[in-house]
Amino acid sequence: MRFLPESLALSVIAATLLTAGALPARADEARPLLDRAFSEASQRAGILAGMAYVAAPVALPAAFQAADYDAYRKLRPRPEASVWGTLGNPFGLQPLPRGWLYPALVTIHLLHRDGTGATFDSLNAVDFVDYPAATDGDRHALGTSGWRAITRPGVAGDGYEFAVFQGGVYFRAVGHGQVYGVSARALALGTGSPEGEEFPRFTDFWILEPEASDDTLRFVALSDAPSASAVYRFALRPGSDAIIDVTAEIHPRVDIFEAGVAPLSSMYLHGPADPRISADKRPEVHDSDGLSIISQSGEAIWRPLANPVSLQGSAFAGTPARFGFEQRQRDPAAYADGEAKYEHRPSVVIEPVGEWGEGDVHLLEIPTANEYADNVTAFWRPAQPWLAGATYSFAYRLHWSDALASTSLARVIATELGLAPEATTLRRFEITFEADAPLPAGHLTPDVWSAGGKLSNIRVARDGDHRARLRFDLEPGAASVVELHAALGGETSQLTETWLFRWTPE
Repeated sequence: MRFLPESLALSVIAATLLTAGALPARADEARPLLDRAFSEASQRAGILAGMAYVAAPVALPAAFQAADYDAYRKLRPRPEASVWGTLGNPFGLQPLPRGWLYPALVTIHLLHRDGTGATFDSLNAVDFVDYPAATDGDRHALGTSGWRAITRPGVAGDGYEFAVFQGGVYFRAVGHGQVYGVSARALALGTGSPEGEEFPRFTDFWILEPEASDDTLRFVALSDAPSASAVYRFALRPGSDAIIDVTAEIHPRVDIFEAGVAPLSSMYLHGPADPRISADKRPEVHDSDGLSIISQSGEAIWRPLANPVSLQGSAFAGTPARFGFEQRQRDPAAYADGEAKYEHRPSVVIEPVGEWGEGDVHLLEIPTANEYADNVTAFWRPAQPWLAGATYSFAYRLHWSDALASTSLARVIATELGLAPEATTLRRFEITFEADAPLPAGHLTPDVWSAGGKLSNIRVARDGDHRARLRFDLEPGAASVVELHAALGGETSQLTETWLFRWTPE
């Protein structure tokens, strides 16, 4: 492909940045300001995509090069030091220092609204973070790796951190009373590919100064990677459920065959459906317990997550109406872990906005022996490759919630797997469905089948007005993998979600 001469490309980028100070705006009009910022950042992304990729500076000052997790945690933002962190402001933000897992340099620009125009200030974490036993030179050279957002920072007992953008293009959010769990990413490239995954990185943020009446924090972000440069427009709205709206424009440098839109990453160690990790005495350990998909036709699919013996990937045909990782088990006794508080980890659901075209939802599950790394990821992959020189646009909304969405179908609330007592070669499954409204009277018809193995002893039992339990046995035989499908129907229609499960040898 043809690259712009470096001197020309850099001069164009510099000119783009210099025009930022002249953005037309009034103090009460955020949209024109953000439209211009997004447009100019997208032009910059297009220019970068026509140039050779330049990796982020990652060299750390000597005082911080050997810093581990504990040392990095000591670099704490001072609670009283945050941008816009005074009484009356709806939001505050705190820049975060580089170090440990976050060596790449990120630039944060503040977009001011003063009624006469707009100006940018670049932030450095040095002004907001305590640096124990570090020289002034080392502190100033460390720089910024990301930032965290705080809502109602000046209200004692009310303000709380609700989002953080740090590391690659990762970000997380929580609603009020929730605990960080699932991570989102702006873009995935080559996830699950034998050639290896590529991790884009945020390089710049332009964050709009909020007004006292604002309930939403708005900003533009630029990312870069060897295969693509991209620009994103974000709108963050905290509350009992946090909502993040994303508009993205991706500019590929090369043809991309394994892109991932709206990727989510989570952790699943074990639960009632995979009891092979016996050393951990806690009944369940996970940030999410299943992948939920609502198809365009309205079919609801629930795929319990697994911690497999070997890496496995799954694809679910069709562009969904919504999909995401959910944490449906909310009983603290199910986790027996008062410190981790897994029962307060949010479910995160993606709702596409506009036309995405043809594609599939992909799920990747990676074996893990502990709970300290995300080992499951889900994303939407377009059916056609992205071509170098083109521009691809997507918009979607992320819901971060600890409540289940209302549905007319009974949802899966538990999947249990064990050995059938009648024969040690039989695996016994029990699936519990629960409906918001009472289940219809009459016979509940099981729809159970498998690709591989043999099924037997299929039974359905009601458990009160709202619940039903489906039980069956699987004889896997010599199969190395068995795909399972189950649902319950009434006299005329399906009454439950479609349960999908992949059995592999323990």
